[in-house]
Amino acid sequence: MDYSYDNVVPNFRLDGRLAILTGGSGGLAQVISRALLAQGADVALIDMNLERTQNAAKELLAWGHDTLKGKHESPVGQVSAWACNIGDAESVEATFTSINEHHNNIADLLINSAGYCENFPAEEYPAANAEGIMRANGLGAFFVSQSFARPLIQNNKKGLIILIGSMSGTIVNDPQPQAMYNMSKAGVIHLVRSLACEWAKYNIRVNTLSPGYILTPLTRNVISGHSEMKEAWESKIPQKRMAEPKEFVGSILYLASDTASSYTTGHNLVVDGGYECW
Repeated sequence: MDYSYDNVVPNFRLDGRLAILTGGSGGLAQVISRALLAQGADVALIDMNLERTQNAAKELLAWGHDTLKGKHESPVGQVSAWACNIGDAESVEATFTSINEHHNNIADLLINSAGYCENFPAEEYPAANAEGIMRANGLGAFFVSQSFARPLIQNNKKGLIILIGSMSGTIVNDPQPQAMYNMSKAGVIHLVRSLACEWAKYNIRVNTLSPGYILTPLTRNVISGHSEMKEAWESKIPQKRMAEPKEFVGSILYLASDTASSYTTGHNLVVDGGYECW
């Protein structure tokens, strides 16, 4: 066996790779996109609002030029911003085609963090809302995976998909009623298993990262003035706190690495501070 350094120690660099990150202006994406850029990837951000996404791209690029020098020397890749409703298959296909053309490369890393949650008692859940959340969280995850995989398959190029799920795909949160969100994320987890099996022959790995409660700006706004909600959530977490977005970077880089996770596919990586243990 070859026990050379390069054969034993995983490499988390992403030089030469093009990463597509949906939900690109969100709190989790702000941290993940910086980690991707720091590891040498070009990054295409996708979100619903073009102006907000363009601002996120400008901030990311400025961060790269300010940070990736000296002790942290690294090439600063290209960054682009795109508006797309991932629940619309035609829009997704057109956007992904344009991204590959713009970057003169075929994207080989997809991180789908787009999605949302809303709370209604199950017996009162409006049909239109139920359809909307399933289209965004469920079908959207499928559509972006399709449009990402097609050019890879056509060009015999390997790739990696990380769909952001949730611990809500395997447990029921309390006290908030969110049946349709839970259903959508359970669907994402099983979609990943299905795609991993179908696309293994194309050397496309597919995994889920399922976070617990994250202190994103959106979550902070939700719990602002509702200390009882925060206390209820944290009381069910063995670590007794919610996660900071940066605590998911290691998991993303592990799954994105061709060496660290080369034999990992179809897996649901739960990072929840131990919530599911109780």
